[in-house]
Amino acid sequence: MEAVEYQAKVEALAEDILTDKQLAIDYDRKRQENREALRGLREQSQKTKPNSILATTTVNMGDFFIQLPLPKAQKMMEEAQAELDKAIDDVRQRLKAKVKLLGELEGDEKLVSTAKAMDLKSVSGQELYGISRK
Repeated sequence: MEAVEYQAKVEALAEDILTDKQLAIDYDRKRQENREALRGLREQSQKTKPNSILATTTVNMGDFFIQLPLPKAQKMMEEAQAELDKAIDDVRQRLKAKVKLLGELEGDEKLVSTAKAMDLKSVSGQELYGISRK
């Protein structure tokens, strides 16, 4: 590979890494906003009568506001939260792969070993329970 092609590939990959890092930060901010809104909805539902049909809240849907029943708004926020969690996990997995590839391209063994260490998966509750039962 020519030096110019190599440098272009490294710079493009580095730019992708920076873009993904910023995307993860943006998703995390949105997740935090959703968490705050969800907490507010839960507090509001505790103040109203249980299963009250009249309990509504106003939700911002892009360019307009909609009044929805509290349980439906809460469910929508929980679904959005789950989608954001999944999106953040996807971005982080892409970042790990890209950082590893960048380390390999640059010949940086420390970066490659760090990227490999980041590939470790946490033990789930079921797996931990299975280990402790043996």
